[in-house]
Amino acid sequence: MSVKLFEWYGKFCAAYALEVIVFFLTTVVGAITLNISSPHELCHWAVPCTQSQTEVSSDVVLLTVLRCGTIIYTYMKLKNIWKVGSIFVVGIVCTYTVFSVITFTITLVHFLHKDLVIVSSALPVFLLLIDLSRMTVLTKHCLSVHSIDMLQDYIAEGMGTLAPVLTLDTLVELLLLVNVGGYVQIRQLQQLSCFACLSVIINYIVFSTFVPACLSVLLSVVNKNSQPSANVMLPPSWHDNRFSHTLQDEKGTKKQLFTTRFKVIICLPLFVMHWFRYSIHQGTAMDMQKGFDSVLTLTPEQFFTVILIILLSSKYLLDDGFEIFRRPSLPKITNTALHIATNKPQSNVLSNKRRVISDVDLDTSKCMRPTEKCLELLSIGSDLLSDAEIISLVKAGKLAVYKLESTLQDANRGVSIRRKITSQKLMSTEKCDALNHIPFTGYDFTKATKACCENTIGYVPVPVGIVGPLLLDGQEYMIPMATTEGTLLASTNRGLKALFKAGGVSSCVYADGMSRAPVVQFPTSEKACHASMWLKETANFELVKEKFDETSRFARLQGVMPVVSGRYLFIRFVATTGDAMGMNMLSKGAENALRWIQHKFPDMQVVSISGNFCTDKKPSAVNWILGRGKSVVCEASLPKEIIKTVLKTDIQTLVHLNRCKNHIGSAMSGSMGGFNAHAANIVTAMFIATGQDPAQTVVSSNCITTLEIIPETGNITSNNHTDNVLLITCTMPSLEVATVGGGSSLDPQNACLKLLGVAGSSAPEGKPGDNATRLAKIICATVLAGELSLLSALDSGDLVQSHMKHNRLPKNITVQESDHQIL
Repeated sequence: MSVKLFEWYGKFCAAYALEVIVFFLTTVVGAITLNISSPHELCHWAVPCTQSQTEVSSDVVLLTVLRCGTIIYTYMKLKNIWKVGSIFVVGIVCTYTVFSVITFTITLVHFLHKDLVIVSSALPVFLLLIDLSRMTVLTKHCLSVHSIDMLQDYIAEGMGTLAPVLTLDTLVELLLLVNVGGYVQIRQLQQLSCFACLSVIINYIVFSTFVPACLSVLLSVVNKNSQPSANVMLPPSWHDNRFSHTLQDEKGTKKQLFTTRFKVIICLPLFVMHWFRYSIHQGTAMDMQKGFDSVLTLTPEQFFTVILIILLSSKYLLDDGFEIFRRPSLPKITNTALHIATNKPQSNVLSNKRRVISDVDLDTSKCMRPTEKCLELLSIGSDLLSDAEIISLVKAGKLAVYKLESTLQDANRGVSIRRKITSQKLMSTEKCDALNHIPFTGYDFTKATKACCENTIGYVPVPVGIVGPLLLDGQEYMIPMATTEGTLLASTNRGLKALFKAGGVSSCVYADGMSRAPVVQFPTSEKACHASMWLKETANFELVKEKFDETSRFARLQGVMPVVSGRYLFIRFVATTGDAMGMNMLSKGAENALRWIQHKFPDMQVVSISGNFCTDKKPSAVNWILGRGKSVVCEASLPKEIIKTVLKTDIQTLVHLNRCKNHIGSAMSGSMGGFNAHAANIVTAMFIATGQDPAQTVVSSNCITTLEIIPETGNITSNNHTDNVLLITCTMPSLEVATVGGGSSLDPQNACLKLLGVAGSSAPEGKPGDNATRLAKIICATVLAGELSLLSALDSGDLVQSHMKHNRLPKNITVQESDHQIL
């Protein structure tokens, strides 16, 4: 959570860099102009002490040691930065140092009313405590970016790694310095502790806020070569591949030097010490002297002087000195040893937002490690390799491109790398640009790549709207629909409004069974007929059912329908499948049943587990007649007043139109299951929204819409037509839906199912399959609303007008301008 917070804050500062810089500078300058100062003495928490001549002489020695140490420290640090060999690193770090010193000096002089003599004493402490190491790491990491568009993400990733550790270090340092300054009886050491606290605070504020903003501005301004040329997108002018592993190396180094767990533990006693000093009566200097004399031979002044020097020296040794001592042995350390400590997934900031770049961006052969070494590191952790090194393994045939997600254990990074590989295969700028317009950021591909899509390169967003309420069987539902067809939701919503005013829709499911029909082959037609007759016997069916049902907790065989064609036998298994759509259940159960049947008919050969007599994702009479999945019928009665006021038509016209269009017209065209106006529209929109298989709309949109005129009393034999009402029904024999598995498990699609109150499995609280059955009823009822509205629009002439107004907007013209032109 803390990493995400710092990533977000770092990206905010980088994205609004100019605003952050102006605000920061305005605050400092404004404070100077207003002459704002501290109303209290600096570090009033220090114990009062008196100045003596002995202390004055020791102060001179101490300040001299600090100044000399500062000069040596600054020289060694700048020397190490210079050895990096990047003018950008040197320039940015030096700019950061100068700005920090200016901020520190202004704080002392204007805010705390200190003179220049005090400033000269405080600056050595500030320069010793200023965090140049993390500044160098952040700068080098930003210089490794391949594209100027990714600069803000790199800054965010760097802040997410460095800022949490810096925050903990700041807390530990402040607690140490406050305790030292609170207990020590030397005035000069108290002031140095105060200056050190101020230095730590200013360093933290400048690094966490001003630095990401300045990096974003400076690198963007300095870049002179980021605009695309005729065919390629060139990397920034400051791009340096040598720094591609800087952030990973920093993670491992920091854990070896001073673990986070130890820092957290040490904060507790420091806080207790600080609280104890305020809660217990403070003893006199003499009492303190006696206490120390009983334990140590050092005086309190000597003891605290040594502690402060050790703290300042440790800052140098832990953060910088070890680098000098380790440098001669660096060539002997393998890349594996350097990166073992970083065996953690990288931040998702970059894995969620990696843009397609050209071959020039991926040309990092000079800094890539050998293939053998890359394979060795890959076995430890994929985060130890750069994207370019993983791509090199794919090109070398060491890593299959379709296994990127599973091998890297990071689906989003796998998608990003596959996009880069794809961009290299595209031969034209237009195609590369087209790939760039397929989005892939802001989406978690973890579930999708495991169960829904292979070789993923992104996603295609589809607008989702909501209509309703639908009043179905006395319960109200708001219906999510995903579509790119204008006016579809508006039309459906009008039908739902009419149905709601009429009292709602009633529904029932008259059949439930998914089917799978293997095709088997026999040596002769006679044996095929014999097997068919054997399967029709009730006792044999029970044996087959036992073998089928043992493969699943939810699949229950309902019937077997054998059909002979010569020496081929098609066996149509039909079973309930709970809340799952059930194709995998049926296939598994059918395989197990066929293996057992082969013991009875050894010469039977299985040609295919699916023989197209199922029938799946193809129009067929067998599904239209026998049904597949959920067989649903919905009906509603509408009085003539609602039809007139809401739908702008009348009962007799709608009945005549439905007969001519949906029945006679469909019969003339030889339609199979298409005796409706546009059932597939609503089915497809709801299928996409709820994660169903869109290809199964071929079967699921089978629907016959009937409209009848009946008396309001419900007595269809009555001859009194004064109070007639319209009875509309939609019968859908093959709705193939699921609320578990497949696309329904993806977060957005599952959210749409939750809107309907049918997400997931209905067991064990309810009967298995209740959620899927209710979803089928909701879809059928929504289809009924769509049918009612479209037929009314065809009669009133609103169809063409509404599509011309809302679904054919000229390019680059606003809605208001388009409406004006149509009018």
